[in-house]
Amino acid sequence: MSARRAGYLLLLMLASLPLWADAIPYPDAGTIAPTVTLIAGATGNITGYFYGFSASDTDEVQMCDVTQSYCSPYVFDNQTTAPGTSFVFDSLVTAGDVLVFNLENLTTGNVLSSDPGASADLINHAYVTPYSGTGGPAGIPAGIFVGMEDLTVPGSDLDYNDDQFVFTNVAVNSVPEPASLILLATSMLAIGLAAKRKLQA
Repeated sequence: MSARRAGYLLLLMLASLPLWADAIPYPDAGTIAPTVTLIAGATGNITGYFYGFSASDTDEVQMCDVTQSYCSPYVFDNQTTAPGTSFVFDSLVTAGDVLVFNLENLTTGNVLSSDPGASADLINHAYVTPYSGTGGPAGIPAGIFVGMEDLTVPGSDLDYNDDQFVFTNVAVNSVPEPASLILLATSMLAIGLAAKRKLQA
């Protein structure tokens, strides 16, 4: 295999890796959203913005910095908070700190989370996608959109629009899954072998 062909093969394989969709609202209503690990993008503040809600229950949200064992107070009562309202959840995060968002349903008493293990029903209650800063309530900048489901399974419609927020200085930990790493390593090995054969010829 020529080095050029090996290069094309690598590009084809990289192009076939799954991409993270940018879609609001959640495009797969009725199914559990994929769990992602959220981290602080840089050292500094985590600011949240209330985007909106559709829930009839009363809910509030909290951010926990798992790395530093810190949790903010619960804020953004969905029934009384105006879209675009902001709150500084933490001013002491360090780049790479692992973050979790918890939703407390004050009507049912359940805590539901972006960490399935912290949810009352042990499933993921947060849909996460990039937000460009356009198309939503005025005054909300680009960031990470988090749509949360406020009812437990069974009994939930899993549409992830009960309570919606945008957070700045939050990123998705993009460490590749093991299968993607194996595919990439195999591709790199094939390219290396092809180049070595070409040099020996």
